[in-house]
Amino acid sequence: MPSKRANVYHNLYILLDAGLPTIRALKTTAAGLKGRLPRIFDDLAQAISAGRPLAEAMTKHPDLFPPLDIMMVEAADSAGNLPECFKLLSDWYAFRHRLITTALSGFLLPILVLNVAAFVPSLPSLILGQITLTQFLLFAIRTLAIFYTPAVLIFCIIHFTPPTGLPRKILDSVTLRIPVLGQAVRKMAISRYARAFHMLYKAGIPIVQSADKAAALTGNTVIADLFEGGAESARNGNAVVSGFSDKLPLDFLNIWQVGEETGSLDNVTRRIADNYADSAELLFTEFARWLPRLIYALICLLMIMTIFKMAGLITSSYSI
Repeated sequence: MPSKRANVYHNLYILLDAGLPTIRALKTTAAGLKGRLPRIFDDLAQAISAGRPLAEAMTKHPDLFPPLDIMMVEAADSAGNLPECFKLLSDWYAFRHRLITTALSGFLLPILVLNVAAFVPSLPSLILGQITLTQFLLFAIRTLAIFYTPAVLIFCIIHFTPPTGLPRKILDSVTLRIPVLGQAVRKMAISRYARAFHMLYKAGIPIVQSADKAAALTGNTVIADLFEGGAESARNGNAVVSGFSDKLPLDFLNIWQVGEETGSLDNVTRRIADNYADSAELLFTEFARWLPRLIYALICLLMIMTIFKMAGLITSSYSI
């Protein structure tokens, strides 16, 4: 869905930036969509024809337009920079899609290897007739359950518990402690905050709201807590960076401070987001490169244990 939403918003940006009226841009975009999307965009065009604001019409379709999108469109529509708003939203969802693609491509091979490896240790016993096919399958299922049970638990925590609840905070805290992966998640969360702030602030949303909303988009509650004081600091008339935790990287704090002092915070936050995203992507790639090797080592260990077990059985049979 992030990829499709990025394409739709990019098309709207191109059309609006070319000078098309909003109603015509929505109808033109609807013509190239499939499923229920053409009807929804036609509804948006009709709502604007009736004199209703675009953001208000978008609220009628909360499953398609998240609160972030609606808030940005409302601010940009009032400020008269709707094309730039859709460009920022397109970049945001393209960024999210790239993260998902990187994660999936990095973990696809380890997952495949893991599923194959579950059947390897007991295969010699099956071939030699020491166990039945049912026992062979049960052994593989028990092995996979060791890995898939935590995965299902993590999925349930992410999708069925409050984003700021205790289970999610524990999960996020544990994730940050995993070698290499934790560093990648930390850098990506900082990048997401900087990118979200840049997007909101550039769309014309006040700095207090931008700092507050960006913290909720980090994707990690532990890292979000490090940014929590930024909005309160700005609300009290101080610099946003004054409210950030000193546990954040020093270079991040210094660059952000320079951006506030020079009045170029929108450009500075974009550069921060790009730099940290690049670093995170390298770490994700490194983690994905080493994970299969760890699985291979585990397979070798299981095979060695199986060989010694079979050797013991053969030795004992000769002793008899």
